[in-house]
Amino acid sequence: MSNFAAYDVLHAFQDIHQVVLGLVESLDDAQLKWRPENYATAIGFHAWHLARESDYLKAAILQHFPEIGADFGESKQIWFAENLTEKWGFPSELGATAVGTGISDEIAASLPIPPKEELVAYLKRSYSALEQFIELLDARYANFDQVDETMQKAIKTIRLNLLVFLTHDCRHLGMMECMKGLLTGFGSATEKR
Repeated sequence: MSNFAAYDVLHAFQDIHQVVLGLVESLDDAQLKWRPENYATAIGFHAWHLARESDYLKAAILQHFPEIGADFGESKQIWFAENLTEKWGFPSELGATAVGTGISDEIAASLPIPPKEELVAYLKRSYSALEQFIELLDARYANFDQVDETMQKAIKTIRLNLLVFLTHDCRHLGMMECMKGLLTGFGSATEKR
């Protein structure tokens, strides 16, 4: 008996990614850097964080589960391959992952927001890499036929992590929509699509 995935995580990610990109692309550089008074992060921070998390997620999965197959690609993050820490002036002391998780409000408020064009390009590359990974994962492991118990456990863990990150992305999108509403008077729920 086959055990098919009970969700379509690829299309869920694609939908969230499309909404995030549309929101970010609708703002200018100044709007991406704006933040409410006494609030640590700007919309641009959330966009950068989502790009970093997607970039990190794919790489981390490939590092932790190399048994899924060599054709899933390298585990090197775009962030490091393109030396974006230095290019965008991020503090090197943020550490190896530098994804924006667990940092203080003071540090978050001080992080540079890259120019919109570069931020959008990084978002697109990170999102595309993650979507391609998920598409291959679901095609290769649509069910557990001819997959041993160790691999079944790995695939279940990967899928659980994907769902956790999907929820994470939705939470940040909500923050971004709220901030855009405060800034412009229009959030995604009030705009025509």
